[in-house]
Amino acid sequence: MINTLILFLCVILGLVTLVIIFNKNSQRQSPFINKYLIFLIGNTCFRFTFYFIHSINPSILPYGILLLVDATMLISIPFFYLYFEDLVFEEKYTKKKLLHFILPSFLTIIAFTNLVAQKKSLFVANFFVAIGLLAFLIYFTLAFILLYKNVWFRKSEIKIVQAQNKLIRNWSFFLYFSLFSIILFRLLMILTYYKSIYYNQNEIWIPALIWCFIFLKYILTPEIQYGYDFLNQKIEKATNQLVLPKIWDIEKPIQEITLSRDLKLAEKINVHLREYIHQIEEASFHSHLFRNPDLNIDEMAIHLKIPSSHLGFVFKYHCKETFSDFKKIVRVHDAIKLLENGYLKTNTVESLSAEVGFITYNTFHVAFKSITGSTTQEYIKKISTGK
Repeated sequence: MINTLILFLCVILGLVTLVIIFNKNSQRQSPFINKYLIFLIGNTCFRFTFYFIHSINPSILPYGILLLVDATMLISIPFFYLYFEDLVFEEKYTKKKLLHFILPSFLTIIAFTNLVAQKKSLFVANFFVAIGLLAFLIYFTLAFILLYKNVWFRKSEIKIVQAQNKLIRNWSFFLYFSLFSIILFRLLMILTYYKSIYYNQNEIWIPALIWCFIFLKYILTPEIQYGYDFLNQKIEKATNQLVLPKIWDIEKPIQEITLSRDLKLAEKINVHLREYIHQIEEASFHSHLFRNPDLNIDEMAIHLKIPSSHLGFVFKYHCKETFSDFKKIVRVHDAIKLLENGYLKTNTVESLSAEVGFITYNTFHVAFKSITGSTTQEYIKKISTGK
């Protein structure tokens, strides 16, 4: 009974997760929907639906069909690795990625053929299990190396990037070891109960329960579907929404207002706060104001025709970054746009850093690396390869 209940819960939570993903995609609320994660969740719902039906009444669903469905799990292993690869690099789809599925698809066809054959071959079955174990070891090793080098110890000086890094690090760590536990458990069940025809039904509720936790994690924190390059997207003029919503706190001050002067300013500024922030972002992403290396709040206030005291108040109490770090974010985004428009075809990286407002190349290099996770040359390579 408990086994059936957990299987049912796993299917329902999986379907809810898929609905959340596709709903955000249709409303364009998320710039990054990972297709490999969608397949992993979809395949899991598909397989556990059959397990659930079989647990209710085995006569409804012949066990041979369940074995055929179970064999599709092998195809999921490359998707697991490609999900993490896409999470780190946010690559465009290429036909080369189909190479990952040649061997799993071939083995799955062999497994299907063997299962439907009147005289099942023990050699074919053993071969299928051995290759499945090898694929498991290879892809999980590749994923571990990828995450270890690019995600789990990624650092940045910018607070908003630090928060994003922590979110993706925690999610990828949780998902990696959850899936590692599931696959390892299934393989152990196969090796332990292989001579039993019901080997894949032993304790099936355990991987189903782990998947329930994965789905709940996604449902409760759907922002994990965002990738790293949130600043690398084309930023268009915002009217009803902010360009960098995570940087601003419009609802309340980020620190307690104690100075009497600031308390008086708060009464005046709160009425115009959203308008002020839109003006700041408009100047940041649709002008060359920040290319001035000596830009300070007073000069920005003159440009925006906002009292300097008001602008200083906004950055002090409603911006989660210092004005200095905010300038770095804007200038790095400016540099990204220039790179995408071929700036380095006729100019040097040093001139690029000066063009966007950095005083020294070293400051630009550190800021660019910490915000994008890539050097300028690495980013150019991504552009040239369509990533």
